[in-house]
Amino acid sequence: MTAIYYYFKMLRINDWIKSYFWIPLIGAFLANASWKNFLLVAIIYFCATGYSFAVNNYFDVEIDKKHQGKIKSNKNPLAQGFATKKGTLMLLGILLSISIILAIQLNFIGFTFVVLSLAASTSYSIKFIRLKERFILDLATHGFMFGFFPFLAGVTLAQGNLDLTSILTGTLFALITANELLIHQIVDYKDDLRNTKTTVIKIGPKISYIYLILLFAVCVLCFGAIRKYCTIDVWNYYLLLLLLFFWLPLHYAKGIKETNINKKFNKFIEI
Repeated sequence: MTAIYYYFKMLRINDWIKSYFWIPLIGAFLANASWKNFLLVAIIYFCATGYSFAVNNYFDVEIDKKHQGKIKSNKNPLAQGFATKKGTLMLLGILLSISIILAIQLNFIGFTFVVLSLAASTSYSIKFIRLKERFILDLATHGFMFGFFPFLAGVTLAQGNLDLTSILTGTLFALITANELLIHQIVDYKDDLRNTKTTVIKIGPKISYIYLILLFAVCVLCFGAIRKYCTIDVWNYYLLLLLLFFWLPLHYAKGIKETNINKKFNKFIEI
């Protein structure tokens, strides 16, 4: 296979194309974006989200060499020697440049949220800061970089208003994506135990299940606040309802399937 193929795999598109990628597009849709702006938001966040995963691969290379799941799935070609650090840095520079250049041409506020997304994803992985290994901050940063900032970027890049409705909806997406990371950490608990530090590593799987329930409850409360305090079109309301009670439970179901949480949770209840 050519080198281009492996650098393309560094973007780990399968990990986000069905979930995080749609959040800024939903923001643009709710802001009634023109087709041109909608397409530009899609390009910006294809590059920005790909950057987030590629930069994570770059700084996780030594950890991923010991992570059996990552090795088997070939999610980090850099860890397997199929890509180089120099080539990966060039890839990161290209993705950053495209995201920033396109965003600044649309809207300064939207551009600011794109930059905040990129800064958060860099801080999440980069050495010395490495928010992904800090208790609770890993969940919060994940929520901001894949949920809150991208949604508000989608709204404002589409010339939408930065109002209470958009802020509360962005908060809902931040909570949803924090939930997703918690599920992911539970799934990867055994591999992560010897190689890195996460919130789940620090509190243990049993307490993490309780955190999942609490986070979902906060999602429902946030959704209720949107319904009560915001003026929102009924069809947009149903769209958010679908996301909350269909999209997120799919991730819960995936976590249950991959970790047998149902059996473990029953044992926990018995204890």
